[in-house]
Amino acid sequence: METWIEALFSEAILEDAIKRFGIQADEKKMLGDFENYVYEVKQGEQVWILRLTHSSHRSMEEIQAELDWVNELHRQGVNVSRAESEQRIETIPLEKGSFYACLFNKAPGYVVKTDEPDFGSELFEAWGREVGKMHRISMNYHPPNGRSRWDQGDLLRFDHYLTSSEDESIITAGNRLVEEIKSFHETGKTFGLIHSDVHQGNFLYDSKEIHLFDFDDSIYHYYISDLAIPIYYAVWGKCGEESLQVRSAFATDFLYSFLKGYRKEATISNEWLRTIPFFLRLRDFELYTIFHKKFNVALMKKKEKKALQDIRHRLINKELIADISFDNVMMKLEMHNDVF
Repeated sequence: METWIEALFSEAILEDAIKRFGIQADEKKMLGDFENYVYEVKQGEQVWILRLTHSSHRSMEEIQAELDWVNELHRQGVNVSRAESEQRIETIPLEKGSFYACLFNKAPGYVVKTDEPDFGSELFEAWGREVGKMHRISMNYHPPNGRSRWDQGDLLRFDHYLTSSEDESIITAGNRLVEEIKSFHETGKTFGLIHSDVHQGNFLYDSKEIHLFDFDDSIYHYYISDLAIPIYYAVWGKCGEESLQVRSAFATDFLYSFLKGYRKEATISNEWLRTIPFFLRLRDFELYTIFHKKFNVALMKKKEKKALQDIRHRLINKELIADISFDNVMMKLEMHNDVF
C-alpha cells in the first residue's frame, strides 16, 4: 500500500466498516494490504471477507461493476466468493478521498502452496476448468461500462514510474509490446471481461475444485491473458529460482494439465495459445512497474530486490519466465484425444 494511504487508514475505519454491515465481530484478522485492506471477520460460526478500497485505486462505478460480474458468475455456477450484502458498497469519507467497503462470503477450501503435494496436475486441471467456465460465461455477458480496458492500465505508464535513465530501453520495449498486443484481433470469443490475476494466491482448493476470489483487477482483456497469468505465477512460485530449462519444462507440463480442464468448458485455438509468450512478457513489464510504484526500490528487502533484479534481467535480455513447448503440449493433447 502506498505510504500516504497507510497514513489515512486506522482501526477506527475498520471498526466503522464492520458495524456498517451489522456485524458484531468476535475476531478479525488482516489477510492483505497490498492494493486493498482485506480482513477475515468472524461472528460466532460465520466468517466473511471484508475489503476496504481507497478511492484513488478504484471508483465506486468500477467496484459496482466488479461486484455485479462476480454475483452473475456465482448465479451461473462458477465457484466465486459472492458479495454478501444487498447494499454491497459502503462509503467511508476521509479528508483525502474515501474508503469503499465490500463484504464477501468466505470461499471454502484451503490454500495450496507450491511446495505441497497438492500443487500438481489434478489442481492444475481444476484451475483450468474454473477459468474456462468463467470465460464461457463472460463471452455472453454484456454489462454497462464500469471496468476499464487493459491498455488503459496505470501499470502501462512506464515513463511515469520508471524514471531512471537505465530504464530507457525497458520503457521503449514495453511501449512496443503494448502496441503489438493492441494489434491482436478482438472478437466476442477472444476478448472480454476477465479476472486478470488468477494465481494460486487468489483461490482456495477443496481437493476437487478451486474457488476463486479477488476480482479487484478484473478488466477487459484478451482471454488468453487469463491462461498466461496462472502459468507465470505457478512457474515463479514453484521454480522461479531454477534455470530457464527447468522453468520451461514445468510450464509445458502445467499448460497441458490446465488445458485439459479448460477445454471442458471453453475452446481456444492453437493460434491463440502461441500468443501466450506476449502475455508472459507483459506481466514482467507490469510487475517491474508495480515494484517502482509501490516501493522505494533502494529500501526494499533482500527478497524483493532479488525479484526485481530477476525481472529486469529478463526484460533486458528478452528472456521469458518460461519458454513453453507448444508443439509438445498439442501433441500430448492429441495423443489423449484432448483436441480443441
